[in-house]
Amino acid sequence: MALRNVAFQVLKFAFSLWLTASIVFMMARLLPAGHGPKGMNEIDQATYGAADAASRSSLRADYQRRTGLDKPLFYFKVKLQGQRLADQLKPSAADQPWVNKAVLRHGLPEASIFYHVWQQWLPQAPEQKSPLLKKLLYWTSLDASLDRKSLEKEIARLLRSLPEANARPLLTAWQNLVAQRAPLHYYLPTLEWQGRDNIYHHWLTQLLHGNLGSSTQDYELVTTKIKEGVAVTIALGMVGFTAALLVSFFAGLYFTQNPVSTFTFLLRQFLFVLDSIPAFLIALSLLGVFLLMGGSVYPSLETDGNNGLWASMASPSILLGSLCVSLLIIPHLTLQFHRSLASQTSALYQRTALAKGLTFQKTLLKHLLPNALLPSITLLSEVIIGLMAGILVVEITFSLPGIGSLLTQSILTPDYPVLVGLTLTLLTFRLLVVGLTELVYGWVDPRMRNN
Repeated sequence: MALRNVAFQVLKFAFSLWLTASIVFMMARLLPAGHGPKGMNEIDQATYGAADAASRSSLRADYQRRTGLDKPLFYFKVKLQGQRLADQLKPSAADQPWVNKAVLRHGLPEASIFYHVWQQWLPQAPEQKSPLLKKLLYWTSLDASLDRKSLEKEIARLLRSLPEANARPLLTAWQNLVAQRAPLHYYLPTLEWQGRDNIYHHWLTQLLHGNLGSSTQDYELVTTKIKEGVAVTIALGMVGFTAALLVSFFAGLYFTQNPVSTFTFLLRQFLFVLDSIPAFLIALSLLGVFLLMGGSVYPSLETDGNNGLWASMASPSILLGSLCVSLLIIPHLTLQFHRSLASQTSALYQRTALAKGLTFQKTLLKHLLPNALLPSITLLSEVIIGLMAGILVVEITFSLPGIGSLLTQSILTPDYPVLVGLTLTLLTFRLLVVGLTELVYGWVDPRMRNN
């Protein structure tokens, strides 16, 4: 039963991770960096010169071809039935918009006849192509029935005015086209398979190999930048969270054992006040006191090598930042843990244990503590997830090159590949914490193993 529960949690975590990565991929497609090189959207003349629209379009197409952005987006594409039928005519890029609309509105047979007559007519009257093609493209954009019918009559008058005798079959084909109506099933959606050679497949493959692309600012690998930031953030979070956990645990036990003492009252009031102070104010106050006492904070940290993490933990910046992180979460952890313990003191099993002669301290450690840990586990997962917000403030205040500072810099720059990589990293961290919390909760509470 335990193995099956673990396997289920692993599968659920893998599915959640895949779904989260897929959502991030779809949202990343909306970013400007997904369509052209850096500076292209702002027409960066310092990079590309004073190029005309055609040159910029050619550069963008070349960039998308080199980076694989010209491939289909996904394994399949949702298309209307009429659009799939229109693809059978294999229209040119210039004619494709109005051919698709002609098939959707008036059916494949008449649209096919008109398009074939159009192809036969074009070589004989190339000078007449431009005005007629403009009207057909404008006809494509019209959705109102009255406006479209008016334009259809205007196109028919234009065809009648053409001097070429070969325009008569084109006029007849046009009149037959607009007189027909396409069946309703032309508007039913269908799925068109596009194969594995698509943007999503290549992106997911690279992601599984740990490749998140390169930064658009310094062209350094995104994974390298994130690894450097993670080392600082882990050092900051581990020291601060461990200290806060120990202080909260022993303070909660003391409050429960001495509920009416003066020290308990004063310390609880202090924790209430500390919990109401904003994070940035605590960070600035600690930094100011430290600098007034002659301290010096050096933001450059050595994070490479096997001893990089431990060297970071010994840095004055990390120690001071860890103290700030501890002060941010100690009030919440201590007060919630104390409430969980206090709620168990009036339970029936506690009074029974006291009646049998056990001391309050023994019942606290043997009976109250295991039951009070259950809600505290859920609280710990929320605190760990929310800890990133406090670490962000601390890293900015103490100039620490961690995940928070990297995230802020990627937003302000903007460095979209780094931003997407950090988003995936933070979401993966959140899913991992939630999954581990469920496993620990099931291990601590036997009742969860049978569900």
